[in-house]
Order: sequence, then C-alpha cells, then structure tokens
Amino acid sequence: MSANIALPVYQPWVPSPQQEEPWQAPPSQMPQFPIRGEPPLQICAGPILRYIGLTDDLLIWRGSVLIVTNDIGTPANQRSPMFFFRISIPGSNSELTTGSIEAEKIIQEYGKTFWRFPLNLYLHESSEVYVEYNINNFALQGNFYLPAQSQTMNMVFHSCNGFSLSVTPEDFKGDLWRDVLRHHEAQHYHVMLGGGDQIYCDTVKLNCPPIAVWANEKSSKKKRTMQFTPKDKQITEEYILNHYIAWFGQGWWDGPHGKCLRPDFPKALAHIPSVNIFDDHDIIDGFGSYAEETMSSPIFSGIGQIAFKYYMLFQHQTNPAEDPKLEPSWILNPRPGPYMKQQARTIYARLGKEAAFLGLDCRTERTLEQIVYPDSYKIVFERLRAELGKDPNIRHLVVMLGVPIAYPRLVWLESILQSNLMSPLKFLSKKNIVLGGLVNDFDGAIEILDDLNDHWCAKTHKQERNQFVLQLQQLAQETSVRITLLGGDVHLGAMGRFYSSGEPGLYPETDHRLMLNVVCSAITNTPPSSNLADFLNTRNKTHHLHGDTDEDMVKLFKVDVDGTPRNNQTLLPRRNWCSIVQIQQRSTHYLNNHGKPNNVNVAATQPEGPIDTARFNSETDYPRYPDKKGALSIVLHFEKDQHRTSSETRPYEVIAPVLILKKNGTYRYQEQPYSGQAPAFPPRPLEQQGTLPYQEQQQPFQQQPLQQQPLQQQSQEGASAYDREYQQQLEMNSANAPAYPPRPQEEGIFSETGLQSRPQQQ
Repeated sequence: MSANIALPVYQPWVPSPQQEEPWQAPPSQMPQFPIRGEPPLQICAGPILRYIGLTDDLLIWRGSVLIVTNDIGTPANQRSPMFFFRISIPGSNSELTTGSIEAEKIIQEYGKTFWRFPLNLYLHESSEVYVEYNINNFALQGNFYLPAQSQTMNMVFHSCNGFSLSVTPEDFKGDLWRDVLRHHEAQHYHVMLGGGDQIYCDTVKLNCPPIAVWANEKSSKKKRTMQFTPKDKQITEEYILNHYIAWFGQGWWDGPHGKCLRPDFPKALAHIPSVNIFDDHDIIDGFGSYAEETMSSPIFSGIGQIAFKYYMLFQHQTNPAEDPKLEPSWILNPRPGPYMKQQARTIYARLGKEAAFLGLDCRTERTLEQIVYPDSYKIVFERLRAELGKDPNIRHLVVMLGVPIAYPRLVWLESILQSNLMSPLKFLSKKNIVLGGLVNDFDGAIEILDDLNDHWCAKTHKQERNQFVLQLQQLAQETSVRITLLGGDVHLGAMGRFYSSGEPGLYPETDHRLMLNVVCSAITNTPPSSNLADFLNTRNKTHHLHGDTDEDMVKLFKVDVDGTPRNNQTLLPRRNWCSIVQIQQRSTHYLNNHGKPNNVNVAATQPEGPIDTARFNSETDYPRYPDKKGALSIVLHFEKDQHRTSSETRPYEVIAPVLILKKNGTYRYQEQPYSGQAPAFPPRPLEQQGTLPYQEQQQPFQQQPLQQQPLQQQSQEGASAYDREYQQQLEMNSANAPAYPPRPQEEGIFSETGLQSRPQQQ
C-alpha cells in the first residue's frame, strides 16, 4: 500500500436488530448515485464480490471485485480505480497484511465503465481471516471473510431474487436479505450460491420499445419473422444494462404494480462473495422452453444473446469476448448453445477443504427437447472424476441446477394443456374474449406450459433427468463423496430425496444413492398460495427411479413458522433462503434461537450428537440423519411474516451425512448369517480395528488384506439372494473400480457397539 494512504480502523456494517421498524414507502424514482472518493468516482453498481475458486494446494483464494462507474460523474483521464485492503484475524488486533490492487477495464459502453479488481489472497493455515477494503479512499467500502485452509466454506444458497410482473412489491414489507446479513454477523458466510433468477428481466417486454412491439404482435407468423435490427439491439442492450444497475446497484425495482427499494441485496453483494448460475428470468420468462420456431426467431434469440452478455458482465465479472479457456473454473463444451450462440459455462470450484461445487449451466444449451447436450454431460463428469479423484479430502459435492430435480410431478397437467381440448380456449384468449392471460406473449401457448416444460420431470426431459441422476449416484459410489443437489425456481421450500430402496440394513452413511435435493425459493418473489402448495402435496408419493432407487419429498414441516401443526408437511409456501454449514463449524448462534426444526424420519448408525438447544430438541420418533463431524447442516430459513420489516425467520434443518464406502461399493449387512465363510471386506477407511456386527447376530467381519484372492463361492444354502447378487457385483466391478486414494480417517462415525438394525420406514 502506498505510504501516503492510511487505512483507518474499519467498523463492519452491522444489520439492524431483529425488531420491527416503521415501514417506509419507496421513493418515486431511483436515488441518484453520489460522487465520492479520491480521485472521485460515481459508482452506480458495486462493489460486487465474486468467488472463483482455490488453487489445488488450497493456499490461494481466487476471486474478483466489480464496480460499474458512470462516465459523466467520473473525471476522464484519471488513473484506474484502486482497491485497498487489510487482512486480519477476527477478534484480534493483529494485522496480517495490507495491499492495493489497480482495476482492469472490462468494457466501456453506453456511458458506463466496468472495472474488475482481480484478487489472489493467501489463506491462513488454521484461522479464518477478515478482509476489509475500500475503493479510491472510501468511495465505497466493505468487508468479507476467508476460511482457513483447514475449513469448509460456510454457504448461503438462494434463488428467485426479484418480482414477477404480476406482483405488488408493497405487499412485502420485509426483506430476507436483512436476515441473511444478520446471520452472517454470527456465522460468517464465505460464499453465496445464486441458483438462478438473481434478477428478473421480464420487464423488457413492457418497457423496451422494440421488444414491446414484438410482444404485442398478435400474429405468431409475424413474430417469428420480425427482424432484430442493430438499432433494436442497441436499445435492448441499454435497457438491460440499466435494469441490472438499478437492481444490483441499489435494489431498485419498478414494475407494473409498484416500486420498491431493497438496499440490503447490494449490501450482501459487497459482503459475501458469490457464485451464480442463471435461469430463465435472468433472460426472459421461459427462455429455452418454447417451440423451436419461437426460440430461433431473430428477436427472441437476440434477447437471449444480450441477456447472456450482461449475465456474464454482472454475475461473473467477465466480458464474453474474453477467451473462456483462460479461466480454469469453467467447464466448456466447444459447441455453442442453439439460441444464445455461446458456450455453456458450467462452473467447478472448491468450497474449502472438504467440499466442492458444480454449477450446471441448464439454460445456454436448453431446448424444448433437452436441457444439456449429451457431450456436455460427458465433459462435466470427466472433470468431476478428475477433481474428486485427485483429492481424498473432498467429502461433499454440492450440485446447483436451478430447477429442482426431485419434486412433485405434473405430467398429467402438461398433457392436458398440450392437448387439442385447449385449442378453443386458446383462440378465445388470443382475441381477449375470455380468459385473458391464458396464453403467453411469445408463441400463443398456455401461459404456465413453459414452467412445466422447464421441469426435469417434464415428458421431454424425464429420460435425460433419470440418466443424470444415475450418473451422479455412480460418481458418488466411485469416489465416496456425498452429493447434495440445490434447486430453486418454484417459489416455495421443500426437501426432495433419492435413496436406496428395499435394502434392509443399509444406513444413510453407507448409501451412495442418498442425495438430498434442497428446494430453496424464493428469497424475494412471492410464494404460491397455500391451496396450490396443498394441491402439489397431493401429487407427492414415493416414486421408483429404477429397481434400486426410490425418491420422495421429506416430511420436514410438521409445524408452521408460528408453531401451529401443518397438514402439508412437505411443501412450505413462504419466502426463504438456505444456509449450509459443516457441523463442526456451526456457530452457537447459528439458528438464532428461533424454535426447533423437524427431522428426517430415518434411523442412523449413531445416536444423536450433542443437542444444541438453539438448533432443536428432536422428537424421539423422528431421529435425524447422523450429524457427526464432516456432515453438512442444511437449514431452510422461512419468513415468519411478510408484512413486518423485522424479516424474522424460522429454521428447518436436515443433515447431509458423510458417505462411507469401500472401494468397490457400499458396505452391506446381510439379513441372515452365511452358512460358510463371511464375505471378505477390505479394511474400512474409517476404522483400522474394531468390528461391525451382522444384523441380528453379533458376529464380526473376517477382514482380509486389501490385496486378496477372489472371493470364494458361497454355498447356495444359507446365503440370501441379496448376498449372492452382491458377491457377483463385487467380482464384476472389482477390476473396473478406479484406484482412488483412501478417504482420510475420522473418529466417531460408527459407534463402538456397532450398527443397530434399521427399522422399516413408515
């Protein structure tokens, strides 16, 4: 840092306490951006923190900071903006280092300039560190936390951060971003995962003249042939640019049913580094899920290309013209998507020592018939196998998809809306005779059909979805990494689940098919009605993915946010956000003492861990997944009252346990003892000595060295069909199993008294 620049002691921004404050109506227009700093800057968006990844040795945190300046308010020919920072250990006066970074100019257009500060910061070996920063001598300032090399990152997950066109913003006096920041002060979130719809760009069809003319055209044929001129492109680009600046810069929204100002969202962007994928509303409602002739029309395709450009600039701090191969976090298919004409940008990043992240791009390649190219899946899984295989410390893989993959089916409704029975109603709606709004503005199809076609369980996507799930399960089995899925989009909270079916004695820690699908939506948008959620709940049942896997929705919500019992225990239609923290890192104030969440109805190999009354007081008939060291605490935080400015939430928790596998597959426990020699399991990675009893018979395994002779054929008499099938599978797979290094040893996963029989689930 320059000697003449003094960085004073910075007091971190602290959100207001959890108390009711008078609600203030939004201003009539967006506030003006001040000119501040030395040299002076007029910053209209930012600072926005971006997390990119860690180096392979986990020593260096890679990220960047974005600001967008207004050229009119920023003197020309002055030097590039400067980023000054100081790193210290929280709670101490020890200063570890200081520094300064000069900005890179990404792009300059329409009177705005995008500046990026690249960050490469060393992580402390054993302590979390606190980074405080300012830009151009306090034109703007902020702070964030970096994990220790030995830590897994504390995460925030959110989606649907904006309002649909039909919503009246003043119906929501609270702002859940205030609750996120309030929890951040106690738990210190290291990364914020945006699952799509970080911004709602649907107003482009109302307020952007060339798009409005196109959207209001009644003739579908004319819509498909209308040209997107260079002037149209320029007007649309400038509109989307200013729309992003309003929302990301100030939290300003101006829709057909009102205005709002949500300043806590930009504050969160300046205090928690983010990693994002995009969904349809980051582009325009339903993009990718309309018929081919609509998607490939010049204007609709043009909207997608412009939205991709500003998604990359604001959410990834990257000019699309930059060579993506220079950034190792991208997983790229050389073949561009059909409508945006860009390569899909799937993201891989480490989330600290024991977790990794995959953000699957589910929009760039999407069509009505597919979500992701088959060759893109191949490239993604090759990368995952390489990354997970080279570091045995990784215990969790968090996969973010945008749309939930385990969710109640509505295929029957999809079939009705696509049938000829709807043709007369669609015709009358187009003429505004009856049921205005029944059809959409783009191709005259039923309005909600694009939402149904977006879902993984839509008829056209179901086969792709099932194959994807099977590939994830195979990856978990090969690598002994627990996979957890994140999805948003649907404007309510839920927890989907895949798990092994019909296998007595298979416990959560040893079930590679167990994958939770966290459904977290929306942090800002309106939830659906309780009637709709109850209707969806009637579609909830146990589905059979194939002979080995069942899927269902977890009965997580026995009580509502006010403590009253609920009939619908699987879907909670309230605004929400999610935190994900490794068990051993949770703060004593993690759940902020807001009541007890409910638990998954499944037995475990272990009794409950130490009860923290701030977390929950578990009912005895609802044992939770084992919460031993290494597991993830997944908490959905639900808004208690949308009409109160306090934005208070109630937590509901589910544990994602670690996965403990042998090299060739899952540990199995037979129903009856063998009449002959017991199967020879290789040494278990988490136990060097000790025994695991058979079910109903306390007989230890007869362990043999890992380099053993082929298993001896067991006698047919006394051995169950399941045991024979398992032995055959071992022999078949042993030659093909990848030689992954063993997972690090860890105490306390299995009890000394051994595994107990798992009761049948109700």
